[in-house]
Amino acid sequence: MKILQMHVDFVEYTPIKKEIRGAEEIEPRTVREDDIVVLFTAVEKGDDEALAKEAVAETSGFLSKLGTKRVMIYPFAHLSQDLAAPSEALPVLLDMEKEAKAAGLEVERAPFGWTKALQIKVKGHPLAEMSRSFTHSAKHEVVAKAKTKRELSDAEALSRLRRSDFANLPETDHRIIGERQDLFSFQEVSPGMVYWHDKGLKLRNILVDFLRTELAARGYVEVSTPSLANTALWRVSGHSDHYRDNMFLTTLGDEEMGLKPMNCPSTFLIYKSRKWSFRELPVRYSIFDPLYRNELSGVASGLFRVKSLTQDDAHIICTEEQAEAELMGMLDLMEKVYGVFKLEYKVKISTRPDESMGSEEEWKRATDTLVRAVKKKGWKYEVKEKEGNFYAPKIDVDIKDSLGREWQCGTFQLDLQMPKRFKLSYTGPDGKDHTPVVLHRTILGSLERFVGVMLEHYKGALPVWLSPVQVRVIPLSDEHREYGGKVLESLLKSGLRAEGDFASGTIGAKIRNAQLLKIPYMLVVGKKEEDSKSVAVRTRAGEQTFGVSVDDFASRVKAEVSAFN
Repeated sequence: MKILQMHVDFVEYTPIKKEIRGAEEIEPRTVREDDIVVLFTAVEKGDDEALAKEAVAETSGFLSKLGTKRVMIYPFAHLSQDLAAPSEALPVLLDMEKEAKAAGLEVERAPFGWTKALQIKVKGHPLAEMSRSFTHSAKHEVVAKAKTKRELSDAEALSRLRRSDFANLPETDHRIIGERQDLFSFQEVSPGMVYWHDKGLKLRNILVDFLRTELAARGYVEVSTPSLANTALWRVSGHSDHYRDNMFLTTLGDEEMGLKPMNCPSTFLIYKSRKWSFRELPVRYSIFDPLYRNELSGVASGLFRVKSLTQDDAHIICTEEQAEAELMGMLDLMEKVYGVFKLEYKVKISTRPDESMGSEEEWKRATDTLVRAVKKKGWKYEVKEKEGNFYAPKIDVDIKDSLGREWQCGTFQLDLQMPKRFKLSYTGPDGKDHTPVVLHRTILGSLERFVGVMLEHYKGALPVWLSPVQVRVIPLSDEHREYGGKVLESLLKSGLRAEGDFASGTIGAKIRNAQLLKIPYMLVVGKKEEDSKSVAVRTRAGEQTFGVSVDDFASRVKAEVSAFN
């Protein structure tokens, strides 16, 4: 059995049509539940009532940590390739429902065997998304391994989508856009991890370079740390108690090692490698290392749910007196970055959870600092009680895309606990050691997910500054290829991201292809352009300008890029 459990602000679904013969008989209606834990559940071969009981028992413990008793069981076959037959799966789901009610939970169950239109908004706290895998016996596990059973990879899911549901995906879906524009793919050998193609990597790197420029201007220094470390590192931070099930663990000799799921513990080790004076604070670290989180990747969720991700991560180590000013600087940066993408956003402040480190007084000081900073910005905010991290309160920021959907991206935490656990220090004016505080922050969040959001936000037509290919040179015929090559060379030397379409084919087909790929500009060159040493400029919207010099065109595009950032 595979379960992906999510603590959500709301979940809403509408049954559309029966997917299998064994589907339940229901009267289709839209169902919405607020503030509930959803169990996306795939029942596998060999699963039985005993396993259903085990899964519900673990879920009950999870719910008690969250202080809720509300749960929805949602059949979600795409989490597994070793599915039980429908006649065997439905009884297990009914057993789960029965066991959950017996445990005193308030239970909803989505209908089995139906295609459903689904909307969901996941909460921002660290326990909001957890994956679980259950096997009913050691024998079943051995058989499963012999069959090389594994969770459904995004590559396989995409293949399934092409066979059935692909036609139902909107043209604005980032999976459609990514495939059409040759940006990325998913491969079976690395389930839930992105294979960036050249254009997709350019897009990702453009985002990173944009952020690096902004951070350098604000006094950040960029660092990098190893992906693999002894798990003692996360025992010190406390993540081992709260996040172990979602870590990739291995052994090196007799040492237990883990791929890092977050950057802060290893960044602290860099700070500890030397002594610091109060005169040198704040220290602003940025880091763009890959992180690894062993979570179910789900049904072809593409870039929205991956096991390997990169964050625009930063940690500012400073005195507590400096914290508010540093936080204001972070919020100013966020405001500028979101403004570049023309994104609306709303702010939430998440307070101390039941299971947390530190004293009530420390949490109050930290939370009050966050509230003051948000009020100074003049922003309205919502308080999310008990949804802070186990070590710090935080500001969470949801962005709204052009389709009206909200995505939690930015997060800002004021941490008084990790510095003590890692024995961070600086020498104060009195010559004695003092403990700093740490501000953790991301603005875009996962770069993978942000790329997916932007592809859908712009419907594939990325602004020229963000486009991996800004211009394509298209000769009218083979006899104009040489001149087209010279135009392309000039564009590349000017710093534009350009390519040429010098293959055989009609000019109409080449223009349609470039428009389909949402390339901002096409430069068509023929005899007239070659004689006048000019180009005919065509936008992806179909606007045309003739007789433009290559230098003038390059200057125009550079000015357009500068206007964005």
